[in-house]
Amino acid sequence: MSDFFGSKKGKIITVIAALAVAIVILAIILLRKPTYRSILVEQVEGTVSVVGESNNGEAYAGQRLYSGDDVSVNDASSLTMCMDNDKYVYADANTHFSLVASSPREDSKIKIVLDAGSELNVLKSKLNPNDSYEVDTPNSTMSVRGTTFRVTVYTGEDGMVYTLLEVEEGVVLARLKTIDGTYNGVEKEFKAGESALIRGNDEFSEFVTDDEGEIIRHLDYDNLPEDSVERLIALLEDEELDDESEKDNLEEEDTKVEKTDDKDKASSENDSEEKTESTQKATEKTTEKATEKTTEKSEKKTTKKKSDKSDEDTEHTHSFGAWEVTKAATCTVDGSKQRKCSCGEVETETIPATGHNFGEWTIIIPQGCETSEVQERKCTNPGCDQTEQKTTKEALGHHWIDLSNMPTTEKESGRIIKRYCDRCSKKELQ
Repeated sequence: MSDFFGSKKGKIITVIAALAVAIVILAIILLRKPTYRSILVEQVEGTVSVVGESNNGEAYAGQRLYSGDDVSVNDASSLTMCMDNDKYVYADANTHFSLVASSPREDSKIKIVLDAGSELNVLKSKLNPNDSYEVDTPNSTMSVRGTTFRVTVYTGEDGMVYTLLEVEEGVVLARLKTIDGTYNGVEKEFKAGESALIRGNDEFSEFVTDDEGEIIRHLDYDNLPEDSVERLIALLEDEELDDESEKDNLEEEDTKVEKTDDKDKASSENDSEEKTESTQKATEKTTEKATEKTTEKSEKKTTKKKSDKSDEDTEHTHSFGAWEVTKAATCTVDGSKQRKCSCGEVETETIPATGHNFGEWTIIIPQGCETSEVQERKCTNPGCDQTEQKTTKEALGHHWIDLSNMPTTEKESGRIIKRYCDRCSKKELQ
């Protein structure tokens, strides 16, 4: 056998076999299912369920997630994900979303399809030219570059789906769509410190305006969920108190104690005359404080008696008058009303937005051979010009009558009419 492989023929066969093995390995690599950049579970609190082609069960730290995975964050639970090593997502309790990620490694295209709950997004680096990052909700799509923003989805008492966008850093482009996925062409950019509320259903999607009719609202950082923000900051910056920092704090405390002891020692070495003077001053100061305390106590007692008597004399039951509208409610903006008591007390209440009151559908574009029937309806509330449109019938298409066996000449042009439509009288000439 060794003589054979040592021969010229044996060496040729060995080289051919090695090449064949290399080709097989290369083919396996090329034909292997492509994978996208990493999506990892960074941290889990409580119970988080993941269902997909490769995952089916409870999530755990270090777990890899894939495109198509369906993620449910249960009650009193939370999830932190890390994508491409520079994109973080913190999902609050009662949040549900699915992942859509592209396969090519050279491009990172990530979409989070969020239909319930709230999640915070932090992109530490700017995206590459061919990269994309989107959060898709039932009534809008948020496209970003490099930013920090929160998206919350919930269903209101009116049955409509609401999306709340809060931008902490960077810029987010919000594009509106109906729940069936049809974009209506309305889009707007929101910068750091701005927020917006979007609502919609199967028929429309719109930005909710504030009391002044503005779409953009200023972000109140004090009302942001502190636990999720602080947790992400700690995760991103890795700010943990280690033994070294604790040691520094202890040394600082010891230094303060030593300084205090030295000061007390120096004070004890003063001559008796300074002690006497200090003692006299301390006695005077103590006497002064005692006098002030006695006076203050006496004044408080007197004030309390007066206050008790005042409360008895001024006991009052409010008698409010009729409600007065201070701001009329519109279709999309809440109003307010108030009523007053004779004592000056004022009660206020919010008047909920009325919502649109649409009239009957009317045909604005009739159905034809080449045109679809389009109907429109308008809100009948005073001062509102909101309209809705829908396509009710598709174009009929032409119904051609063939005249090839009965040549007819067009009078104006002198050309032969090949066929004509008996619905709209359109002609085709040879």
